[in-house]
Amino acid sequence: MPPTLCRPPHASRLASIAALAAIATACVHEGSATAPLQPQILAADEPPKVTTAAAAKVRLDPERIDPDTARAEAARILAAVAAARQRPVTGEVTVDVIDKAGIRDFAKASLYEFTTPAELAMHGRIEASLGVVPPGSDPEAVILDLLEQGVLGLYDPKRKTLFIGDFVPRSALSMVVGHEIAHGLQDMVFDLHALQKPLLHRSDAESARRFLVEGEAQAAYLAWVSGERGLDALEDTVLQAMGDQALQLAGVASPYPVLARSLQMPYADGAATVVRLAKRKGWGAIDDLYRRLPESTEQMLHLDKLLARELPLTVRLDARGIDPLLRAAGLVPVWHDELGEAALLSMLAERHGPLEAREAAAGWGGDHYLAYEAADAQGSGARPSTVVAATAWDTAADAAQFVDAFASYLAEHAAAGHVIDRRGNRVVFATGIPEAVDVAALRKALWRGTQVGRAVSQAEAAPSVTR
Repeated sequence: MPPTLCRPPHASRLASIAALAAIATACVHEGSATAPLQPQILAADEPPKVTTAAAAKVRLDPERIDPDTARAEAARILAAVAAARQRPVTGEVTVDVIDKAGIRDFAKASLYEFTTPAELAMHGRIEASLGVVPPGSDPEAVILDLLEQGVLGLYDPKRKTLFIGDFVPRSALSMVVGHEIAHGLQDMVFDLHALQKPLLHRSDAESARRFLVEGEAQAAYLAWVSGERGLDALEDTVLQAMGDQALQLAGVASPYPVLARSLQMPYADGAATVVRLAKRKGWGAIDDLYRRLPESTEQMLHLDKLLARELPLTVRLDARGIDPLLRAAGLVPVWHDELGEAALLSMLAERHGPLEAREAAAGWGGDHYLAYEAADAQGSGARPSTVVAATAWDTAADAAQFVDAFASYLAEHAAAGHVIDRRGNRVVFATGIPEAVDVAALRKALWRGTQVGRAVSQAEAAPSVTR
């Protein structure tokens, strides 16, 4: 990602938190265009506690990656990746190794920087309602297990340090270093830590910037390994296959395929969009994206929509008709947010092949959801949340295609008690509906509360819930 997940092996709120547990995303700070410096690969001034066990393991197992080997590989690769990315080396990169336990410790230490344990548990219950994780899951364990098993390397912008897993096969070392060293190059120009702060209630926009950061790092690595032709060697069919593979393999690689898919797509689809844009307009167009960040994962999934800067529609739910129904069942509002095209795609791909899933998600125009829980809901094992959502689509045909595909996903994966309905180009749905709630009355309240306005930029958007 910052760190590298296995490749190939919502964006859900849990996916966003999982990413933030071990990464920082990029910011809009323009670096100076100075002459290239000689690559300087340094040892960490104060090796972090999480790496001490790794050194001992290297002494016992010569096949493990040691710090000197990692630094030598980084020194060999840095200038080459920078040249392929057409970005000068303007600073230094510190390199060290880390073991799996260290990755878990690192992630856990970062996990609650912006999220409390109670909030994380709540998000886990929301995701359980949507079928992203099983009911009763411990979201902390889910996230840490995913990162411990999937992360091969990471770049920590706080320490300006690249960490390589001491367990990485030597045959894969250049791949891991190539991707992570690209994050070091990013950090020399754009402050990767500055955008680590989450965009509350704007999960899709938060995911979009992760598509950019991870997509660019992977694109830089691919430009380097492609040799003299660089990005020109990457045919569009290869890029499409890369993205489809990420959608397909999640079920094989992880017990939490929807969540894993959300984490993996920035490396695949994000990279594909970055490559396509750089081939068309040059690497400077990628730098421009950091100065004017993408507004949605829809833009990062479709180059034409990114070039057109197609903005999401403003979708809101007026909760005044919904609250009384759910409060009568003992539920109170706890959260509101957006899903976005990538999150819906990660769910749709659980039931459908890549082509069908992409077509069903591609007409997304905007969405908004509310989450309700019992007032005394605590911990991960509590009942999944009740989630009510409104979505808008480009056309009525797009909405109909989405309903046909998403209904089968909800039937198999969402928490017990769900409804989905369409009127024209709008779709409403709810999951985790208690038996005490009149489903027909809730459907009517959803339609009365659905409000779709004009497309606005993130700077203009001010998400709110009317009560």
